[in-house]
Amino acid sequence: MCGRFTLRTPLNVLAKQFQFELDFADAGPRYNITPTQEVAAVRVADSKRELAMLHWGLIPVWAKDTKIAYSTINARGDTVATKPAFRSAFKRRRCLVLADGYYEWQREGKTKLPWLYEVDGGKPFALAGIWEAWHGPGKTEGPPLESCSLITTDANKLAAKVHDRMPVIIDPADYDAWLDPENDDTGELQRLLEPYDAKLMSAKPVNTFVNNSRNQGLECIEPRV
Repeated sequence: MCGRFTLRTPLNVLAKQFQFELDFADAGPRYNITPTQEVAAVRVADSKRELAMLHWGLIPVWAKDTKIAYSTINARGDTVATKPAFRSAFKRRRCLVLADGYYEWQREGKTKLPWLYEVDGGKPFALAGIWEAWHGPGKTEGPPLESCSLITTDANKLAAKVHDRMPVIIDPADYDAWLDPENDDTGELQRLLEPYDAKLMSAKPVNTFVNNSRNQGLECIEPRV
């Protein structure tokens, strides 16, 4: 699974790397992004990429309320195309959730020891996401609540040392195929949900300060002693 991640890279740097126009004020580095918070995601609208802030925890259009979001922060890659909560979004509303690290926890007795996983020494990368727009029962007017899920897959050799699942990291060469709302080639899309190359990743033990979802700041990623 993926339950926490970081986005420390400035938005102006991300705008150049992911080719979107920057319409948001940068809120500064985020060291401990948690479910139900807003996350930065790139999607295609009117044939161009845009940055959107999405509620983390997908709310299907048929949901009666937002409580379901706590159980939809992740979607399994092997069932995302068929599960009722996710299949419509997978078909037409895919996005790239921006990150530069994600956390996983290793249990030792009653202690949860956090690890920070990074790509290419801490550079930004894109997590496979799907998004949905929810108005609420019987409502059709007013701005919808836009939400998303992160897609997970089997852990690669590095991630498997701590957990059997990991988030899908999309290769830059596949961004266009993933984002294209007209691309309904399920076979091609499923191919993109493979575990990321472990040789391009690193993992380091970090401070248990990050265990508290309310904690922020550099202390979250300081080495664990």
